Parts: sequence; C-alpha cells; structure tokens
Amino acid sequence: ETKLIPSDGAANDNFGRALSVSGDYAIVGAYGDGSYSGSAYIFNREGNNWIEQAKLTAYDGAASDHFGFAVSMSGDYAIVGTPCDGDKGSYSGSVYIFKREGSSWTEQGKLTAHDGTSSDYFGYAVSMSGDYAIVGSLCMMRNFSGSAYIFKREGKNWIEQAKLTASDGAAYDWFGYSVSISGDYAVVGAYGDGDKGGYSGSAYIFKREGSSWTEWTKLRAYDGAVSDYFGFAVSVSGNYALVGAY
Repeated sequence: ETKLIPSDGAANDNFGRALSVSGDYAIVGAYGDGSYSGSAYIFNREGNNWIEQAKLTAYDGAASDHFGFAVSMSGDYAIVGTPCDGDKGSYSGSVYIFKREGSSWTEQGKLTAHDGTSSDYFGYAVSMSGDYAIVGSLCMMRNFSGSAYIFKREGKNWIEQAKLTASDGAAYDWFGYSVSISGDYAVVGAYGDGDKGGYSGSAYIFKREGSSWTEWTKLRAYDGAVSDYFGFAVSVSGNYALVGAY
C-alpha cells in the first residue's frame, strides 16, 4: 500500500528495526537516531495514506540508550523498549509508555524492573495487549538465563504484576529474547534452550488466572535440531501462537 520513511531520517538511524500495528496506527522504531539515543515514529492511516503523526523520544534520553530497539502498540497506547538505559546500572534497561489523546502522544510513564541490575537489557523485547504489557530481560549477569515481566495498567499507572522465568531455565537459554501477549496468554521465546540439542530452542506459554501468571506449557518443534533457534521470534493472538526457527 505504501512505503514509510521518517520525515527526518538519516544514515544509521536503523528505522524499521522494530515495528507494530494496531488498527489505523503503526509505530516504527529507529534506535540509532541521535547518536543511538533513539526514537520511534507513529503513523496514522487516513484513507489510503499513512501520515507521520508523531516522533517519540524519551524525556531523559541519552546517547547510546537505544530507545526504539523494541516497540509495540495496542489501542491508544504504545510501549517503547530502551534496553541500554542505565537507571539501575549500565545497560539495565527501561521501557516508556505513551498514550494517544486526539492526535498527540504523551509519555505516561517509565518502567523498570523492581530487581533490575546492570546488563539486564530490560526492554530488549516488548509486547502490549489491552491493559497488559510484557517486557523481556536478557540478564547477562545471570549468564543470559533471562526473564520477562508483566505490567498491568491501573488508571494512569502501570504496575509490575509478575516476573516470569522458565521452570527449567538454564544459562544461555536467552529466555525473554522474544515476547508476545494477547488476552490471558503470554509467550516467551528461549532460542538458546537445548532440549533437542544446543540452541535448538523452545518457547513457553504462560496463562493468567486472576493476578497470577502460571507457566502453562513448553513448546518445541517436533523436528527440532541443533542451532534451529526455535523461539527467536514469537507472536500470540487469541488461541494461536507462532514461533520462528530461523
């Protein structure tokens, strides 16, 4: 239908590294913009045209934060991952929530993990569905075993509701490298998991019951093999989940 480029695009912006669409709106990350402080662009569909509506940046952004490395949107809300932000130590990471009011997008909050620490890369992967958001954290200091955090919107606040880890997690599983959420279900990729050989990969399904999130099942490819990287990318919608094994 169209090709999107930013109005102020420049070399090394990395526009298109992350993207998401919801209804008539799309968000595109450009984590290399501004000496890798990063940005994200909102486009609105008007008839057959997609118009750049807003450019999002972090109010406290700094060089090398990588704002826009991961993005997602749902309805009037957008979430932007900034995995190299340093509020809780170098590369601890954060995410920013934006809300649409008319044609304006306003930063509603900045989220970090309650137990965040250096080199967690919190915000490396993000997904949003309704009043819920999930954020992946690579956890380098814990040998990339990884984790993911669920946040729930209560009024204007986003409250950390759960921290997800794999029941059989191990070093270099890369759990949280990819995440997706839809309704009462969340899927988390762990492409480094080795149930069918080194880096054959897996994905975990979590289900919400009330305010609790429980590991429901673990997915593997029936024909999984060494270095398949199953779980490198994941998506869930309704009763279906899709897992990439590139």
